[in-house]
Amino acid sequence: MASEFESPGGNILKTALEKQPVLVLGVEPRISVPIARSLHRHHIPVMVAALSAQEPRISSRAITHFVRLPSYCETPDHFVDALSSLIHESNVDMLIPATDAALSAISSHYNHLSELTHVGCPPPLVVDRVLNKQTTLEIAQRCGIRVPREYLISEAANLEEIADSLSFPVVAKPRSKGSQELFKVRYFHSREKLGDAVQSGELSGAILQEYCPGAGIGIEILIHRGKQIAAFQHRRLKENPHTGGVAVLTLSEPLNQELVEKAHDLLREIEWDGAAMVEFRWNPADGQAALMEINGRYWGTLSLPIQAGIDFPFYQWQLAHDETPQVPSSYVVGMRWRWDAGYIRRVRGILPASLKLNASSLRRDLMSSAMDFLPPVRDALWSLADPWPAIWEAGRAVKNVFASDAASVAKRLLPARLRDPFRSYSKPEEHEGSVGIASKKEK
Repeated sequence: MASEFESPGGNILKTALEKQPVLVLGVEPRISVPIARSLHRHHIPVMVAALSAQEPRISSRAITHFVRLPSYCETPDHFVDALSSLIHESNVDMLIPATDAALSAISSHYNHLSELTHVGCPPPLVVDRVLNKQTTLEIAQRCGIRVPREYLISEAANLEEIADSLSFPVVAKPRSKGSQELFKVRYFHSREKLGDAVQSGELSGAILQEYCPGAGIGIEILIHRGKQIAAFQHRRLKENPHTGGVAVLTLSEPLNQELVEKAHDLLREIEWDGAAMVEFRWNPADGQAALMEINGRYWGTLSLPIQAGIDFPFYQWQLAHDETPQVPSSYVVGMRWRWDAGYIRRVRGILPASLKLNASSLRRDLMSSAMDFLPPVRDALWSLADPWPAIWEAGRAVKNVFASDAASVAKRLLPARLRDPFRSYSKPEEHEGSVGIASKKEK
C-alpha cells in the first residue's frame, strides 16, 4: 500500500543539501508545527507523517513534505513497510513521535526502526512504563511521590464493590495511552452519572482516580544518559473542559526545584532518555503535589518553552548528533500562552452552563476571555512569517463547533428521515481518506 505524499513547494533545495531531514510522526498541529519550526530555524528539513486517514493534513513553511501513511491500527504491516521505505528513500536522519499513538507505533517496531535512523524515544520496555498509567503510578509511589487513589473499573458490579470508598468528583482515564484510546479524561460529579457511563460500556477498562484539587503544573525535562539537559515549568490557568482537561491557557513559571527533583527522580527510575513532561497537581492550601501523568513525547504546550527561550527539539537533535546544546541558564518567566482551537471549544462548552442562575463564576470566566486574546499573550501557533497553521486550525475549530450545534438542533427539531443531511456535520472532524500521490495544486 502506498503512502499519500505532498510537497508544498518553495525553495527547500538549499536546506535539504545542508542537513538530512527529520521525520515527525503523528499529526497534532500544536506539537508537530513547533517541532518543525524549531528545527527549520536551524536549517534542518522536516517532514511530517500521518498515521491514518483520520489525522488532518497540515501545512507550514517549516514542513518540507507531508506524508499520509497506511493506517497503523488497520494495517500495521503496511504501515511499517511504508514508514521504512519513506525513511530509506528520503534519507531520514531522525524520527520524532508527536502523539501517543506515534510513540506506541514506534515502540512496537523500535528494533527495526532504530537500525534505519535515530529514534527519538527510549526502547519499548521503558516506553511501556510511561504509556501504562498504572505502571507509572506504581513507580512514582516507589519514588515517594504522592499519587491519587485509583480503582480499575471493568463492569457495573465492580463499581458497586468500590462505591462506598469513592468521593466525588472522580476522574476517569484510559488505563493505557495510545491509538486505542476512546477518550482522554472524563470527570464525574455523582454516582448516578458514573454508573450510567459504566453501564453503557463507555468506561470499560478505565481507571478511576481520586480528584486532586489545585493547579496543574507541568515540569518539562530533556534527559540524556541520566543527566538533566534542560528543564521548564508552566502552570495551567484554563483548561478544556473548564472542569479539568487539556491546557488552553498557561503561564511560564520559575522552576520549583522540589518538583523538578521529583520529576527527574521519577524519569530516572523509569530509565527515560529524551524529552518528557511530568504533570503534577499542586495544592497551594497544603503545599502538596500529586502526580497526574507523564507525557513521553512532546507536549501540547511545547511552543511556550520555545518562545520563552528553551528550544527542546533542537537540543534533542543536537544530542542525537553528538553535539553539546548551549542551554540558557534562565528563560522568560510570566509569559502567557494560549491555544486558540482549544480555547474556542472551551468557550462553547461554558456558554450553556453560564446561563444558569448560580453560574456567576462561569460568566466572569467568559467576560475575561477577551483579555486572553490581547498582547502580550502568546499564541500556540501564530507566526507572521508562517500564519497558515494558526488560521487553519482556528477556522477548523469554529467550523466544527457550528457544525456540531447545527446537527444537535436538527436532531431535536427534525424527524428522523430528514436528519441524514446533517449527520456528516455531526462528526467532530473531517479528514481525507484517499491514498496516493497528491500535489498542492490538487487540494
